[in-house]
Amino acid sequence: MEIKITPRKLTGTIEAMPSKSHAHRILIARKLAEIQGEALKDGVAIPAFSDDIEATMACIGQLDKNTPYLECGESGSTLRFLLPVVMALKDSATFLGTGRLPDRPLSPLKEEMERHGCSFRMGSNKNTDRFKEICAVSGRLVPGEYVLAGNISSQFITGLLFALPLLDGDSTITLTTELESAGYVDMTLDVLESFGIEVEVSETDSGYLKYAVPGNQIYREKPGISLDGDWSNAAFWLAAGSLSGDVTVTGLRLESSQWDKEILSVLADMGADLDIQPQVDGTVSIRSKASILRGTEIDVAQTPDLSPLLAVLMSFAEGTSMITHGERLRFKESNRLKAIYSVLYNLDADISYGGDWLSFTGKAFLEGGHVDSYGDHRIAMSAAVASCLCREPVYLTNPIAVTKSYPDFYKDFAALGGEIEY
Repeated sequence: MEIKITPRKLTGTIEAMPSKSHAHRILIARKLAEIQGEALKDGVAIPAFSDDIEATMACIGQLDKNTPYLECGESGSTLRFLLPVVMALKDSATFLGTGRLPDRPLSPLKEEMERHGCSFRMGSNKNTDRFKEICAVSGRLVPGEYVLAGNISSQFITGLLFALPLLDGDSTITLTTELESAGYVDMTLDVLESFGIEVEVSETDSGYLKYAVPGNQIYREKPGISLDGDWSNAAFWLAAGSLSGDVTVTGLRLESSQWDKEILSVLADMGADLDIQPQVDGTVSIRSKASILRGTEIDVAQTPDLSPLLAVLMSFAEGTSMITHGERLRFKESNRLKAIYSVLYNLDADISYGGDWLSFTGKAFLEGGHVDSYGDHRIAMSAAVASCLCREPVYLTNPIAVTKSYPDFYKDFAALGGEIEY
């Protein structure tokens, strides 16, 4: 499928969709509370608002079976969170996925689980409909000392933090490098605390983080948990407003542990015209108006999911800009470094890239043209935002990649004045 996006300024007000990252964590913690007989009957309702959330909902439903068969879709969070959780509860399980998920790395989580009671049989290329077997795992996870690099995937750490409280004994997770995407682990710790789970965080002699997790804990949901608005997806509208329009986003919390709220600081540093207004419910509304942006350099080690959108902003910013420390972008839903380069180069951006960086010389307008999302939701949405300052239409192949995190993206894009033809 291909869509034609005709350049238009985006204007209007839109409410932030629920946070996918927060929803994954609440769903898993709530299911563990249910398994332990401590479910809260009137907790916040979580809708099935994206493919990834549907995958997590389906997979936690498998925990009611003796031998779970978990179809994770393309959701790295679903797979990596639930691998240790399931094996803390079950003797065997099979994990399946689609798209690039079966090829995304599971090391060093796999090796640490193997050191602690689990055996893996990796991808047999056995297919069921559109799903491919990623691994079959047997053996219960046991407590102990877990050692992980902190710069590969914060999702490995989150998965263990959910699983280790269930074990019959105390455990530790010791990092051997600085933690990247640390905000996602902070969010996990916040959710665990709201379910009564204790984790002690300290530093090793080397200055890296260590998590001490007592065993035999019970998940009990505290009343009043609310679901955050999603900063990752709200960032697209704030960027679109700053480039060529006047967009207000509501329903976001400045106190959120989502590190993608860093988009506010980035836009401010680039000279965007932002107006932030507190609301009575504790959220804020943020108005972003067309501005002349200036170039900047951004280290994306902590905010890799913002990279495609930051690249769009930099393509239009005066002077030179650079994205650094993007090595982990190669292992997302696409090889995002290459995908970002390909999309923006084909739209006529002045862009270069290397092993872990992208550089830009900004232009007032790009030309438009034919681009591919590479099956990556954030690439697709970024291409749509880039169209706002193109001279000619953008023709986007594989646009439905947005269903992974934001199925209503094009509907909301049109509601703000965007023009799309299928």
